[in-house]
Amino acid sequence: MEGAMEKRMMDIKELGTYIGLRPQTIRNQISLGRFQIPTKRIGRLLKWDRRDVDQYLDRLKKIN
Repeated sequence: MEGAMEKRMMDIKELGTYIGLRPQTIRNQISLGRFQIPTKRIGRLLKWDRRDVDQYLDRLKKIN
């Protein structure tokens, strides 16, 4: 069952591919306090929960 489940946590490269932004753009937005998707820090790594990302994208669709 676990093999069939989609990977839940994404790193910055996976997130960039998923939402169409370069990792450096994401880093810049985070440092400016403008990145609106909750970021989780695991040690030195930044991770994003796919559910948070999908909720953010759903909100964008409603605005547009």
